[in-house]
Amino acid sequence: MSTQWEPQWEETLVEYKGIRLRVPRDRVTGLYACPICGLGERATYLFTVRDLVYHIYSHIKRHETLSVRYEESPGEEGE
Repeated sequence: MSTQWEPQWEETLVEYKGIRLRVPRDRVTGLYACPICGLGERATYLFTVRDLVYHIYSHIKRHETLSVRYEESPGEEGE
Protein backbone atom coordinates (compact mmCIF):
# COMPACT_ATOMS: atom_id res chain seq x y z
CA MET A 1 0.00 0.00 0.00
CA SER A 2 1.38 3.39 -0.99
CA THR A 3 0.99 6.52 1.09
CA GLN A 4 2.03 8.80 -1.75
CA TRP A 5 -0.26 10.45 -4.24
CA GLU A 6 0.34 9.33 -7.80
CA PRO A 7 -1.61 11.74 -10.01
CA GLN A 8 -3.13 10.68 -13.30
CA TRP A 9 -3.15 13.94 -15.26
CA GLU A 10 -5.40 14.50 -18.25
CA GLU A 11 -5.80 17.72 -20.22
CA THR A 12 -9.27 19.17 -19.66
CA LEU A 13 -11.07 22.13 -21.18
CA VAL A 14 -12.74 24.23 -18.47
CA GLU A 15 -14.96 27.30 -18.76
CA TYR A 16 -15.79 29.97 -16.19
CA LYS A 17 -17.80 33.09 -17.06
CA GLY A 18 -16.79 32.90 -20.71
CA ILE A 19 -13.12 32.16 -20.00
CA ARG A 20 -11.89 28.91 -21.53
CA LEU A 21 -8.70 27.22 -20.40
CA ARG A 22 -6.95 23.94 -21.11
CA VAL A 23 -5.59 22.69 -17.82
CA PRO A 24 -4.25 19.47 -16.31
CA ARG A 25 -6.79 17.69 -14.07
CA ASP A 26 -6.17 14.64 -11.91
CA ARG A 27 -8.58 11.80 -12.73
CA VAL A 28 -8.69 10.46 -9.16
CA THR A 29 -8.84 13.56 -6.94
CA GLY A 30 -10.34 16.03 -9.42
CA LEU A 31 -7.65 18.61 -8.60
CA TYR A 32 -6.73 21.17 -11.24
CA ALA A 33 -3.11 22.21 -11.78
CA CYS A 34 -2.18 25.74 -12.78
CA PRO A 35 -0.85 25.62 -16.35
CA ILE A 36 1.45 28.58 -15.61
CA CYS A 37 3.01 27.15 -12.45
CA GLY A 38 3.37 23.75 -14.12
CA LEU A 39 3.60 20.35 -12.48
CA GLY A 40 6.15 19.18 -9.94
CA GLU A 41 7.77 21.07 -7.08
CA ARG A 42 6.40 24.52 -7.98
CA ALA A 43 2.91 23.30 -8.86
CA THR A 44 -0.25 24.86 -7.52
CA TYR A 45 -3.25 22.57 -7.19
CA LEU A 46 -6.80 23.92 -6.90
CA PHE A 47 -10.16 22.34 -6.16
CA THR A 48 -12.50 24.49 -8.28
CA VAL A 49 -12.42 26.15 -11.69
CA ARG A 50 -13.26 29.46 -10.01
CA ASP A 51 -10.19 29.19 -7.78
CA LEU A 52 -8.08 28.31 -10.82
CA VAL A 53 -9.23 31.39 -12.76
CA TYR A 54 -8.57 33.69 -9.79
CA HIS A 55 -5.14 32.12 -9.34
CA ILE A 56 -4.32 32.84 -12.99
CA TYR A 57 -5.52 36.44 -12.49
CA SER A 58 -2.98 36.68 -9.65
CA HIS A 59 -0.22 35.79 -12.14
CA ILE A 60 -1.40 38.66 -14.36
CA LYS A 61 -1.55 41.15 -11.49
CA ARG A 62 1.91 40.12 -10.31
CA HIS A 63 3.29 40.64 -13.81
CA GLU A 64 1.72 44.11 -13.99
CA THR A 65 3.34 45.19 -10.71
CA LEU A 66 6.74 43.85 -11.76
CA SER A 67 6.80 45.46 -15.19
CA VAL A 68 9.37 48.19 -15.71
CA ARG A 69 8.14 51.58 -16.81
CA TYR A 70 10.39 53.56 -19.15
CA GLU A 71 10.16 57.33 -19.31
CA GLU A 72 12.28 59.39 -21.67
CA SER A 73 13.93 62.39 -20.03
CA PRO A 74 13.39 65.80 -21.72
CA GLY A 75 17.08 66.10 -22.71
CA GLU A 76 17.03 62.88 -24.78
CA GLU A 77 14.45 64.02 -27.32
CA GLY A 78 15.63 64.37 -30.93
CA GLU A 79 18.99 62.65 -30.48
